[in-house]
Amino acid sequence: MCIEYAHAQQKSVFDPQESFKQVNFPAGNLVRTASGKPGVQYWQNRADYKISARFDTLSRQLRATEELIYFNGSPDVLPEVWLLLGQNRFRKDSRSTATTPLEDSRFGIKEFTDGFVLEKVMVKNKKTGVWNKIDAKVMNDQLKIMLPEALQTKEKITLRIDYHFTLPKNGSDFMGVLPTTNGTIYQFSAWFPRVAVYDDIEGWNTANSGYYIEPGKLDYKITVPAECIVQGSGQLLNPEQVLTKLQQVRLREAERSNQTVQIRTAKEVTMASSRPGPGLLTWHFSTDHSGDGLFAVSRSFIWDAVKVDLPDKETALAMSLYPVESNYLAWQKSAQTMKQVLESYSRLWCPYPYKTAVNIAGSVTGIGGPGTSFIQYQSNGMANGVWSKLNHELGHNWFNMMIAGNGRQAWMVEGLNSFINHINGKVLQGETAFTLPDAINWLGKADPNQCAATPYELMLYKNFALLAYVKPAVALNLLRTEVLGARRFDAAFRTFVQAWKFKHPSPSDFFRCMEKESGENLSWFWQSWFLNDWTLDQSVESVQYVNGLPEQGVNIKLVNKGKMVMPAVVEIVESNGQVNRANLPAEIWQKGGDWTFHYPSTSAVISVRLDPDHNLPDRDLSNNTWHGTANTITQPTTK
Repeated sequence: MCIEYAHAQQKSVFDPQESFKQVNFPAGNLVRTASGKPGVQYWQNRADYKISARFDTLSRQLRATEELIYFNGSPDVLPEVWLLLGQNRFRKDSRSTATTPLEDSRFGIKEFTDGFVLEKVMVKNKKTGVWNKIDAKVMNDQLKIMLPEALQTKEKITLRIDYHFTLPKNGSDFMGVLPTTNGTIYQFSAWFPRVAVYDDIEGWNTANSGYYIEPGKLDYKITVPAECIVQGSGQLLNPEQVLTKLQQVRLREAERSNQTVQIRTAKEVTMASSRPGPGLLTWHFSTDHSGDGLFAVSRSFIWDAVKVDLPDKETALAMSLYPVESNYLAWQKSAQTMKQVLESYSRLWCPYPYKTAVNIAGSVTGIGGPGTSFIQYQSNGMANGVWSKLNHELGHNWFNMMIAGNGRQAWMVEGLNSFINHINGKVLQGETAFTLPDAINWLGKADPNQCAATPYELMLYKNFALLAYVKPAVALNLLRTEVLGARRFDAAFRTFVQAWKFKHPSPSDFFRCMEKESGENLSWFWQSWFLNDWTLDQSVESVQYVNGLPEQGVNIKLVNKGKMVMPAVVEIVESNGQVNRANLPAEIWQKGGDWTFHYPSTSAVISVRLDPDHNLPDRDLSNNTWHGTANTITQPTTK
């Protein structure tokens, strides 16, 4: 007895030769091995910054002197050094201005400034220590410094740049100004000329590489009116000079406390006694493994702090600063949220690498930097909630501060981070920016006509959330749950994290490491989820009892119609009440687009359903289910 039905759905486009085509990885070498790990000759350059700045709250002008010590770890001789000038995007004649669309754009240019005004660019003479002027050319938002003598391998050079810029009120959601009842909040990012990454893949990464950083030491001083509080990347080195005695006591208490300690209360915000005297004060911060940094200035801050317990009995200090106008019920819990999130990530993947973690409320929707994050002061609801935003922005300390991949591949920054956000959300039972079921439904309907590996600068605005955040997070979740299993996946993922900590992995390094550590050839997975814009369409094609007798079992034929391949989970329900599942690997599709397997039924089959938990973004759900009885057959339906 053959129980079959015909489908009028789209014709199959599946070709196993295409879907299972081996990804052509670069040849392994002594720098990047075929195992996806750094080789014995892996190298990268290093940039250490020492910056002294003064901020005028009335003019919003920051004036600074930056000393940059740049070490050439490459085997190449470098005749020039390239720096990125993030503030230049706000110039009227900038490329960012020219490419801002007329319609509303979160990251577009909405306000003009003069960008970085470079007063002096100098190099230190290695022998005499004298500063000499140097040839430097501004090219849009880049600075090319021609060295008087080429920088030899394993040598270093010291540069100095005197500069100033005006902080834009609307800083394209990366920085900005927020007036509040008790004082204005000034949030700073891209506030100093930062060296571009020089690597073994592209050489100088000068274009669209804002998320690609060269980890090094950041030591900086910010001078502001004494009434203001400053917090940002790094550990505060001079609390005795910028805090009251009571605040110093509270700060030391917070370093030992699992309960939130208020360094400055809401009531104290309006009290002159909560700041040490008139005039100007200089705040001094320092951190290793940085290479970039965020900070904020305001006299309106409430300041909470709590100890973070890390593996091996290490600790860090989590701090949250916010105005009284914030979503107060959520923000007063934010320091504890930071503690929970950081401790969980540290247990899951590897320990948090910084001495402090700072979250600062302001006008910026949400960005993360080394040890610091900005989120919107009235954050509320699910995707915009304080918990979900902290979970996401703190996650950036792993991806991409610690695992410093190139931001042109947005999935290596936002996608990997969104994935660990969901793992953390499940562990801590907290809301994430999007749910996986919603994401699956979106992917099952979307037609982006671009793949997740599309370079950031070519990704359409309408596709950014889908391809940078959602699709990679879903893909890795499915690799973990449907393909490898959590145990194998987590071990491989941790190996990747440990191998590339404060280094520069490429997409190929990630793909290879996950394959070699899990013992699987996953080319079909990378092709389906990252390297192509393919869709999934699995179907139940026919159900046939052996010799027409249910008690002798049933042969079930499946068809893969789309180019994407995934394992098949098939649920079979029998009339005797038995419900069982068959779990078939993706490799069933290697020889062709259909696969027939035997299920040992002992009674009539009531239904056969593919992907019963709806974990996959199947494009056509109408062919996923077959219903029938011993004597009757109905057409497939969608549940």
